[in-house]
Amino acid sequence: GSIGLIFAFANAVAVAMYVVGFAETVVELLIVRGINDVRIIGTITVILLLGVSVAGMEWEGKAQIFLLFILVTAIFNYFIGTFIPVESKEKFGFFSYDAGILADNFGPDFRGETFFSVFSIFFPAATGILAGANISGDLADPQMAIPKGTLLAILITGLVYVGVAISAGACIVRDATGMESNVTLSGLNCTDAACKFGYDFSSCRPVEGGKSACKFGLYNDFQVMSVVSGFGPLITAGIFSATLSSALASLVSAPKVFQALCKDNIYPGIAVFGKGYGKNNEPLRGYFLTFGIALAFILIAELNIIAPIISNFFLASYALINFSVFHASLANSPGWRPSFKYYNMWVSLAGAILCCVVMFIINWWAALLTNVIVLSLYIYVSYKKPDVNWGSSTQALTYHQALTHSLQLCGVADHIKTYSVESVCVCVRVCE
Repeated sequence: GSIGLIFAFANAVAVAMYVVGFAETVVELLIVRGINDVRIIGTITVILLLGVSVAGMEWEGKAQIFLLFILVTAIFNYFIGTFIPVESKEKFGFFSYDAGILADNFGPDFRGETFFSVFSIFFPAATGILAGANISGDLADPQMAIPKGTLLAILITGLVYVGVAISAGACIVRDATGMESNVTLSGLNCTDAACKFGYDFSSCRPVEGGKSACKFGLYNDFQVMSVVSGFGPLITAGIFSATLSSALASLVSAPKVFQALCKDNIYPGIAVFGKGYGKNNEPLRGYFLTFGIALAFILIAELNIIAPIISNFFLASYALINFSVFHASLANSPGWRPSFKYYNMWVSLAGAILCCVVMFIINWWAALLTNVIVLSLYIYVSYKKPDVNWGSSTQALTYHQALTHSLQLCGVADHIKTYSVESVCVCVRVCE
């Protein structure tokens, strides 16, 4: 129960993060920029996404295919652009591929941040791993589609992320002014990778512990991929596609996960959200609840504030899932027969522990609060004992332990200190 509730909430907040990312990109294109513009655009966007979700899985699927096409085109557009050096882009820090630039960018330069503070911002980019499982009820063959689709998605996205990171680090310097006045002729006092191309950007580089005065470059410009790409507007379209498709996927996933939880009615007041509508049993009430949660976080309008919150809840969900897998293996449940060739229960336990450790490193008080919430939900279910038979791993472990201890007693001789009366009552049912 606690896994489903935490995971559904994490997906609902994820909608806000993706929509805010979309809204911030739109605001970047406007002449007048402000945080209220992000709120307005974000609100309008999530209302439109709600309309697509309520229309049903058919419309959601068609929208995802269209957005995927734009996204793939934008990615190819970026990689093609890295091989096309343009002199007018050099003042923005782009010089095409160069070993010196890669060497300069290879080491860390957090500038007031830490590895884990950056990790908490990036982590939501990898939270789509359960997207297939979230809509398992809508798949024709989930047993085949989910493992293959999930592993293929991890492979493709991993290669794309690594490819973008390496290519950007090999052709874009960290700091650039965007002005032609930084051209250097002598290069005598210039030691950066950009110097051999005739540019000296050291005038705006931050001193230790300070902020960069540069507005361009790999470290400062959030739209740097547009500068590098062959056609800049296509990257903007790709950002729109990535954020909207992810927001739409989360907006569909959260209500379906929550609907499955509500049908068991293990927590008070949630059964009303378990009702489905139409031939696909769409959780319309869950859609509106997810919309409300997402809208509340959209009004924060700060991507760097929302992302760590999502990271915390997703890490908690993954920790619980990993531990559940380990516990099912430990219980030797007959219904738990993982077919993955390289499965190992101890890897699952290590994953659960690692998720918990990272949660506390990112933000100890938020991690502590999350664990208290999860523990409270678990204690509530254990205390109330809802009339639901899940065939859980806890039941399997109880049976396994009882059987093991009973077999161990077979080899124990009676003793006066441990003797107890054992009664056997035979009941015979008389049939007429």
